[in-house]
Amino acid sequence: MVIIKQDSELMTNYVSANPIPAGQRFAVFRDANMDPGVFSLSEDSYLYLITVINGKATKIDFGSVSGVVPKGVKVQAFAVVQAPDSTLDICIATPGANATTSSFTLLYGIAFAELQGPIPSSKIIRGASFPTVDHIYMNNKSTDTKRTLPLVMVAFQRPDRLASTEDLRFVQFYQSQATLSGPWSLAANPKRIIDVVLGTCALGDGVFVLYETFSGPTHIQFKFFTGSTMVVEPICPTGATCINSYVDPTSHQSILLIGGQNITAFKSSEYCSAKGKGTVINTGDQVSGLKDLHVTLSGQTLRFWYTTNTDAVHYYTAQSTSLSNGTVIPLLSDGKGGQISGLLSLKSADGSDQTLVSSLLSVDEYGNLVLLQQDSVSQLWQTYPFWYASDLNVMETKGFMLRMHATATTSDEASLIPGCWLRVSASGVVRCTVNGRYASLGPTGQWYQTDAKGVLNIQLQSDDASCFVFSADAYRAAKPGSPETPLQNPLLDPSVKVIMKLDNVQTPEDVRAMKKKDGTPLVPAGASDDDVKSAVDSIQALVDQTRQNQGDSQKLLKSFKAVSLVAASGGETAHGVRAFSIEGTLKDLWHQVEDKVEDAVEWGVNLVALTDLCGIPEDGAGKIWQFIIKIGEEVYSFILDTASVIVKAVVWVFKKLGVMLQDVIDFLGYLFNWDDILATADSITTGFNAALDYGQHLLDTTEITVDSWLEELRTTIKAQLPTLQNQNYDGASTVPKSIKSKAALETTVASNADDTDEDVKSDVAYNWSTYYFTYGGGTTNAVLYDDSKPGSAEDDLVAIWNDIQDELDTIVKLCTNVAKDFLGFFDSGEYDIKALMVKISGDLIDAIIDSLKTLGDILFKALALGINLIKTLSNSNMDIPVIGWLWKKIAGNRPLSLLGLVALLMAIPTTVLYKAKANKAPPKLTGRLTADSFGQYVSGTVDPVLAKDVTNFTLATATSLELVYGEFKTISLLIDSAFEGTGLESVPIGPVAQLTNVLNATSLTFETISTFITWPAGDDPTKPPTDTSTTAKFVKYSKLGLTVSNFSAAALANIIAKVKKADQPTIKRWKGTIAAVVAVPTLCVALTKDIHEAQEGTVKTELVANHFIEAFFELGKQVGFAAASWDNEIESIIMYVGLAVQQICSYGGYGCKIYDFVETYQ
Repeated sequence: MVIIKQDSELMTNYVSANPIPAGQRFAVFRDANMDPGVFSLSEDSYLYLITVINGKATKIDFGSVSGVVPKGVKVQAFAVVQAPDSTLDICIATPGANATTSSFTLLYGIAFAELQGPIPSSKIIRGASFPTVDHIYMNNKSTDTKRTLPLVMVAFQRPDRLASTEDLRFVQFYQSQATLSGPWSLAANPKRIIDVVLGTCALGDGVFVLYETFSGPTHIQFKFFTGSTMVVEPICPTGATCINSYVDPTSHQSILLIGGQNITAFKSSEYCSAKGKGTVINTGDQVSGLKDLHVTLSGQTLRFWYTTNTDAVHYYTAQSTSLSNGTVIPLLSDGKGGQISGLLSLKSADGSDQTLVSSLLSVDEYGNLVLLQQDSVSQLWQTYPFWYASDLNVMETKGFMLRMHATATTSDEASLIPGCWLRVSASGVVRCTVNGRYASLGPTGQWYQTDAKGVLNIQLQSDDASCFVFSADAYRAAKPGSPETPLQNPLLDPSVKVIMKLDNVQTPEDVRAMKKKDGTPLVPAGASDDDVKSAVDSIQALVDQTRQNQGDSQKLLKSFKAVSLVAASGGETAHGVRAFSIEGTLKDLWHQVEDKVEDAVEWGVNLVALTDLCGIPEDGAGKIWQFIIKIGEEVYSFILDTASVIVKAVVWVFKKLGVMLQDVIDFLGYLFNWDDILATADSITTGFNAALDYGQHLLDTTEITVDSWLEELRTTIKAQLPTLQNQNYDGASTVPKSIKSKAALETTVASNADDTDEDVKSDVAYNWSTYYFTYGGGTTNAVLYDDSKPGSAEDDLVAIWNDIQDELDTIVKLCTNVAKDFLGFFDSGEYDIKALMVKISGDLIDAIIDSLKTLGDILFKALALGINLIKTLSNSNMDIPVIGWLWKKIAGNRPLSLLGLVALLMAIPTTVLYKAKANKAPPKLTGRLTADSFGQYVSGTVDPVLAKDVTNFTLATATSLELVYGEFKTISLLIDSAFEGTGLESVPIGPVAQLTNVLNATSLTFETISTFITWPAGDDPTKPPTDTSTTAKFVKYSKLGLTVSNFSAAALANIIAKVKKADQPTIKRWKGTIAAVVAVPTLCVALTKDIHEAQEGTVKTELVANHFIEAFFELGKQVGFAAASWDNEIESIIMYVGLAVQQICSYGGYGCKIYDFVETYQ
């Protein structure tokens, strides 16, 4: 069975992106994925295209890339229209042969794929020697089916300066040439031309012109340029200020709309007649006048967008067959709608989904583009920054991070997890990134492929702390043709976690005691006692309602499915229900009460009968809570039927108290304490240096004979084999059958464990650093500046490397056979630790120890050289998006080094775990732990306080090492196309050589930290030794020795990569082989140590069982990694199984380490 472990956090997210300035003009279109794309004419007059390419928002110099505008030439004007078949027509004007002329170009019928390169000459029409063009008008194509070109008119003055028809000319097209029509005139001499829009009817194509005469009144004229030659002036409504048109879906002729004090619609029979006066559309809106009007039509659904004289934006929705029976909604308040785009109404990305999505571009207070988007199901307007990807700039956004992790409940399903697909849906349409790629989620489920761990990371913005509900309802394995399997998974409602943070608010004192992140009061001192009391009452009711809603899971699921059914049917909810939400449908009037929060005279939460609200009998529906706001004489009520609505109410309450929205989001969200994290990173660096210096001291002062140690290891393990094979492994014998790592641990060996242990491991914050390395530019743009030169010692190692290649091939063959045998054991689902040990014979131990002896010389020399190598390498500077930017923000002027990067990535989950379990930050080791004090810690003679701190710190850090290093190992397995065809190559990868250099260096750094964590603390030196304790001590240090072998292997990999320019498959093969060679001895010495602790009674039974399981997972992880590393030695299917086993055992391993920390913490 596959289950989904999921979590969410409201938090600050970071995006490698640049904002898009509004520039001189911008135009919006729908791209191949039915998402908005933008053409923007910048302030310096270059025409840019911003669209999503391969999941990445990309900015293109369209004029240059298209081949239309010579490099360095600026664009004077442009216009874009989109045909029903989604192709684009693009007009561009550039400077002509002299200062008074323009060159004109029409690109027509352009498909999306053609936007990224030179436009075919067959789709280009040019015009030369036009007077200098200031503006281009374009509109829908003619109804003449023989014509495929748009209607185009050019202006030789800015639109706000037009005063004569001499400055307006219709553009005619013939073959590949564009020409201007002749002079034309209006019926009366204009004082100014107010607005221009193109249109078409049965008599021909032409232009509507709204103009003002010197005598005062405004006029409207329709001038034909094709077909008929007549000029018509219908009766113009008094106070007309703007016009627009759309093609009626029934008559296929333009409908003219004239805006002013109201909106008047003219059919062709009316604007083609001097007596036509149109029909006033009764929108019911009370506005002070319109100054701009947009219109869009999707099927029969029509929307007018208009800007008022106060720069507010309203929209009106109706059916084209009944224009006066619609709904008007205020969208942007006064002063916020001065510059908006035309509206896009489109179906969402899935062609089978009939959800209507409306998109509008506006300009924020900084002059940058923002996207407003609404879908017909939720009817919520969402605001998103509109940007394009950047390698250098980082932007902070407030929003949610969601994490869905597919996990197998039995071992035989483990191989189904890497790269599996999940069908994900949301209760409304939302723009987001899914594993770093731009996407839109909505009510109709779409399939998304997880990463190698089976994880989907969904990042989205929220401008008010509310969020839709999400569901993963089906699963299929990565292998093509795999069946779809339904999932019985709970809904993920991120809003609930936000609201429940207010669970302890019971009194006015609790409200006034709330603090901002800087420690100052959240609620201003000036907030009235009455408002604070009302806030307490409202918050308590809102939290209780959230708890009640969550308790009724069947109702919640039914509500979510109902939303999906509305989406599938393509219908909008009834227009009659305006002021409240039912079954998850929140109406747009929320914007109005948000803008007028200071004007609210009464507000609060009360219980009402549904029959009072919508005619549903009380005995059929009972009562329901609603949030009531009274502004003036208008009363607004919002049904509290979803957590998202409740969050909006909570935010409104805080705003009413005078709290800034940003402070509300920070208070309700998750905040990293970067000071604690930086201190933890410095402590990791301190431990790294102390262990390294102490290790160097031991090498310099101790005579170490590798062969004698390996022979003693052989003797010890073979002597312990009967005990290992006959041990019952109480509490752990059945756990591998339910390879759910920590969940399995809870059910088998720690039934009294804290249930939140599993939450930490699946937590967004705990996994934050690995997400941002993988999807924040680490795999594409990380650069390590390593200018060190190899010396004679490195040359000696290379010579040994060359000499042992035949022996290495033999060892690889041995290890591949062992790995196949063990992987089959893991994949069968029928095993336990005792059965595993039976497979390990004395002959196998001999063969493995012999292999280690063969490699011993080179590994020992690499150890000595590796210490000096990592000391130099760890101080090398790095550049990396997001993480590097974050480092500068929290560490000041300190440059980011290789060690700084690794320490920071590990410090984040270490700090998260420590605070979750110890309720405080990890201890600070900087300035306390040195090579000398570390030696005392190892010998058992250090100060007890420092000993306790080091033990606790290493236990917590071991979990983050497992997590972060595991991510890097997975990336190293995927970067050279070894798993091509599985879908796992979707992880973003930059230049392979550059990334390989980073991965080799970080691998050595991680292995160094591993020695710091693994180094066993000393026993009481006053306690007399016994035979058993002597064996146990040897075993403890043997585990360290085997860990050091991995360090040596990583050091050698760096040297071979640099000196021999070895490729990634060669490096993987070497590391995988060493992992396989040390895996079995590591298991044996670990189990021997665990059995000794059980016999001595020094460790709790539950912890001993946990250590048994951890040793088991360690074997699976090492063998799995090895199998996944052997590109040419093993079948591809075995490689994939190896990757799956490595992933599931890594996940299980750090679950065990979390439990170890929780139960051992002093």
